Amino acid sequence: MKANNRAHLARWGSWFLIAAIFSVACWFLSQWQFSRQNEVSRANGIINKNYALDSTALKEVLQLNQSWTPQLEFRAVTLSGKYLPEKIFLVRNRPFDGNPGFLQIAAFKTDSGAIFWVERGWLPTGTKQDAPDNIPQLNEEQRSLTVRLRPTEKPDRRQAPSGQLPNIDLEKASSAIADQKIYLQAYGRLVAESPELERGKDLGKPQLSEGNHLSYAFQWIIFGLMAFGAVIWNIGQDRRHMSGQAPRKLASLNRDVDGEIEDKILEK
Repeated sequence: MKANNRAHLARWGSWFLIAAIFSVACWFLSQWQFSRQNEVSRANGIINKNYALDSTALKEVLQLNQSWTPQLEFRAVTLSGKYLPEKIFLVRNRPFDGNPGFLQIAAFKTDSGAIFWVERGWLPTGTKQDAPDNIPQLNEEQRSLTVRLRPTEKPDRRQAPSGQLPNIDLEKASSAIADQKIYLQAYGRLVAESPELERGKDLGKPQLSEGNHLSYAFQWIIFGLMAFGAVIWNIGQDRRHMSGQAPRKLASLNRDVDGEIEDKILEK
């Protein structure tokens, strides 16, 4: 009898150990989700703050060799100079409102002589070709711009036709521009320009959402607690079996409905 009890205790102990390991894993996963929630919340806060700030000169917030910082995301800046019409690209695979399309980016030579890339809006894919039907043309007229700063995108190994890019990789876009000072860490999403030129659709302020990280975090905590609940339930079943009692059954959520169905079958 004692040996039998020891066997049961050993089995129950192994169950608790497995539940403990599983619960620890759930705890760390919940903390990771809480961390992701905080990251998203901070990023959204930066964007909302920068949208509320007045624009300032580009040189006051970003220098040529300055590293990108998330604190600059969507910060409005002003600059003046002229476009370089021979340095324009279409960026592929940029859906908007459920429609396929492109972004147009153009090199802009500032009055200081540095090159700054400007995203000039979204263009829908053409009806008969893999390119927009209407591509806005630029000139070298002196103009002033207001843009919102965005970071360069990571290199993409995909290929693109001539005049197009797989993404907004500023180093790749600038590879054919020699002996120039170029902002490679950030580009600007066009807000306004004077004098105005034809441009693509303004993408506007991004839709900010904190996602499901918080609910996922609580779900992982609940899963960890359920593991111990399952162990306690099974130990109770084991103890009932040892004492010769019938195993406990879970109450049916539809007990009343099941009873009505059984009555009807008996009547027939």
